[in-house]
Amino acid sequence: MIEQWYNLTLEPGAKPVLILDTSESAKSYWPVIRNLIEGILESMPKSTPAPSIFFLGNPLPHDASQFPAQADYWFHKNAGRGSFIGPIFDQFASDALTTVVVVGAGRIFDLPDWSNNALARDAIWCRFGPNSLTDGALPEESYACEQLAERMNNSSAHIEIGAAAAMPFYWDDPTFVFEDGRLVGSKLAGSLQLGFLLPDETPPSAAVVHTNGSRHQLPLAPVEPPPMPAWTSIAMGEFNLLKQCKKEQRFRCPACQEMHPFGQFRCLQQGSKPVFPTLGTYPQGGFCQLDAWEWEAKVLHVPCAAMKVGDQAVALRMPNGGAQVYRYQPALNSWRPAESFSAFFKLGEKLDAMVL
Repeated sequence: MIEQWYNLTLEPGAKPVLILDTSESAKSYWPVIRNLIEGILESMPKSTPAPSIFFLGNPLPHDASQFPAQADYWFHKNAGRGSFIGPIFDQFASDALTTVVVVGAGRIFDLPDWSNNALARDAIWCRFGPNSLTDGALPEESYACEQLAERMNNSSAHIEIGAAAAMPFYWDDPTFVFEDGRLVGSKLAGSLQLGFLLPDETPPSAAVVHTNGSRHQLPLAPVEPPPMPAWTSIAMGEFNLLKQCKKEQRFRCPACQEMHPFGQFRCLQQGSKPVFPTLGTYPQGGFCQLDAWEWEAKVLHVPCAAMKVGDQAVALRMPNGGAQVYRYQPALNSWRPAESFSAFFKLGEKLDAMVL
C-alpha cells in the first residue's frame, strides 16, 4: 500500500455560455430572442455566474451586463458572419464547461464536425421557427426564459474526491466528510491538502459537481507530507483517568465525584478546573494516539476525522460518535467497512488510538 499526498486547488468551475444566431433566418425572430435573453439574465439567481454571450461565427465573448443596451448593435455587427459554432467551441475543453445554450432559427453549418463532442451533446438547443439548428442530430426545444434560466442555474454544488481503491486518511479542512467512499465538501475556494492510501500510484479523481449533474475535473498536485503535531506529555492524573476510561468506558470525575462518559473531557460543574488539561484543549471530532510505553505517557493529536490504524486500515469518525475501521480488500480492489470502536483501538504494545 502506497501513501500519497496531494494539494487540491479549489475552484467553482466555468461560467454558463449563451450562443446566439444572427443569420438571415434568425432576423425576423431577433426581437423575441432578445427578449428571451433579457428575461434569462433577469431570472438567473445571483448565485449563478452571469453567462458569457457569443454570436455564431465570432469567438469573442460579450459582457452579459451590457446586453440590454448593446443587443441590437451586437446583432447587426455580427449579422454578416456565417452560422458556424466551431470558433466558439474551440475555446473550451469539454470537461471545463458547465452549461452551453444555443438559441437560433437556422441550421448551423459545421455542427456535424462537433456532433460527437460533449460540448454539442450536452448543450441546450433552443429553436425558433421551422428550421432545425442541428438537422435533427440533437434534441431541440422552444423554451420560456424561466425554463432556460433554471437549466442554466448550474452553480457548483460540491467537491468530490476519491476512487474505489483510494482511502483518505488525512485532509486539512473539517468541513469535508467521507460519504459513500468519497470525500465531499462544499468549499469552492482556497486549497485542500490530502493524504491517501493507494494500492498503486494511480491518483484518485477530484471534481466540482454542479447542480445539473455535470462535472468539472480538478487536478491533484503531488506534494510532500505536511508537518504533523509533536507528541505531548500528559500528567499522571490525566493518564490514570484514561486508564479508567479504557477499562470502563467512563471515569469518576475528580471535580464533582460523578461518573462521566469517555469523551467528556471537561466537567460541566460551574467553575471546575479542566479534568483533562491536555485532551480538553483539543477540538472534538478527531483522534489521538496514546503512548504509554515509557514512564511518562504522551499523546499525539491527529487533527482530522480520519487516521491510519494499520498498513491497510483507516479509522473514520462516525457522526454518532466512535469510529469505523475500513480495510482494503485486494480481491475487490476497494475499501470495505470492517470493525468499529467507540473509544480506543489497539495499535501496538502500549500504543492506542482514541477518538476525541
